[in-house]
Amino acid sequence: MNIDFEALRAANIQRQAEWTGNENLDLLFRALEVADEVGEVAGAVKKYIRAQRGVCGSVAALGDVADEIGDAVISLDLLAIELGASLPVGQFVKIQNVVDPIRSALALDVAGGAISDAALLLDHVPEGSEAELFARTDLRDAVTRTLGSIATLSDALHIDARAAVSEKFNKTSVKYGLATRMEAA
Repeated sequence: MNIDFEALRAANIQRQAEWTGNENLDLLFRALEVADEVGEVAGAVKKYIRAQRGVCGSVAALGDVADEIGDAVISLDLLAIELGASLPVGQFVKIQNVVDPIRSALALDVAGGAISDAALLLDHVPEGSEAELFARTDLRDAVTRTLGSIATLSDALHIDARAAVSEKFNKTSVKYGLATRMEAA
C-alpha cells in the first residue's frame, strides 16, 4: 500500500481543527466510525461483485469501492490519533494468498470487528491499569490488522489506495466546505 501516512496525518489534524464539533468526539465514536466505514467497504464490494456477475440489485463501480476504502483509511487514522498512535507504516501484514475480493472483504469485516471489541474492552477497564495497557495494545493490533486487510483488498481489486485516500479526503472537504486538502496522488 503506497499511502503517504504522514501527509494523511497532517491533513487529518488540520481538517479536524476546522470540523465543527470535533472536540466532542472520543475513542468510542472513532471506533464506531471505523466500524461504519469498514461495513461500507464490504457493501460496496458486494455491489461491485453483483455488477460483475450480472445479478439483479443495486450495483457499485470500482470507483465506489475505492471511495469507501479511502473513507476507511481516513477513519483508521482518526482513530489512531485518538489513541495517540501512528498508523503502522510498512508494518501491517497483508493477508497472503487472498486475491478474491469477497474473501478480502470478509477478512476486512472481521478485522474491523476486532476494533469494536477492543474499543469496548478499553472503555470498561480502569484508566492507568495494566488492563488498560493490554486493551490499548489490542486496539492498536486491530487497527494494524484492519489496515492490512484494506491493503489486501486494494491489491485484489487493483485499487490505488493512495489515490483513493486523497480523492476521498478532498471530496469530503469540498462537501462540508472545509479548506484542508490533500495533495492528489
